[in-house]
Amino acid sequence: MTVTPDTAIKPIKPIWPAPAHVIAGVSTRSGGCSQAPFNSLNLAQHVGDKADDIISNRTQLALSENSSPQQWQWLEQSHSTTIIEVDKVQSQALPADAAFTRQQNTVCTVMTADCLPILLCDAQGTRVAAIHAGWRGLANGIISNSINAFCNQIPTIKSQAIYAWLGPAIGPDHFEVGADVREAFVNDTATGQLNAAAFEAQANNKYKADIYQLASIALNNCGVHSIYGGGFCTVSESERFYSYRREAQTGRMASYIYLDTNQNSAD
Repeated sequence: MTVTPDTAIKPIKPIWPAPAHVIAGVSTRSGGCSQAPFNSLNLAQHVGDKADDIISNRTQLALSENSSPQQWQWLEQSHSTTIIEVDKVQSQALPADAAFTRQQNTVCTVMTADCLPILLCDAQGTRVAAIHAGWRGLANGIISNSINAFCNQIPTIKSQAIYAWLGPAIGPDHFEVGADVREAFVNDTATGQLNAAAFEAQANNKYKADIYQLASIALNNCGVHSIYGGGFCTVSESERFYSYRREAQTGRMASYIYLDTNQNSAD
């Protein structure tokens, strides 16, 4: 069923020095056909939205990037540290929280509604990746796993030549966590002292956490220093973004990246 979207889809585009053939973006909650509480561009199949509306939303998002819905690889995310390489797009969602590819017109996609989406590309534009980084994934090493897989078997790619873009996530003013979450980061032998600065003590043994700072520390620890984006807040920007913390029953945005054959690419 094709439903006319309420407004045009206008993804947020990263401002970063990626090559022209690297196409990336993140959807907002506007431009789709889903009804409340998923209004309107929900892209997740696991939240209780109508299947036909989700299919329509995914199709419209793909068309807005001049790509086919069949080129988009969706993931079954579980806050794991698993990253997969996508050689050929599968019709079913693949169990992982990050994906990378060297194939052209293969769209790596992650969904979020407070967790942090991270997009990666190398400076030459030979490969791209999308990472779903909630606090559990961050604490357990989703970034280091992703960087290691991204660079594996390609000696010419060094982590210093990787660009990272941080998409919309819960802002530090609204990300209140317990002492157990802080301890998971502070006890890290490699970055614990740096991670401690990302937590601000509150009453009742609670802390406000800066997920952008934690991700940047992890990226820096892997040798990635060209970091862009950040500064969003999915909780406070209710007109633009879904937020699970704000509304438990809600939709999901998609952050995506791919290598486009219609642009001049580097070999």
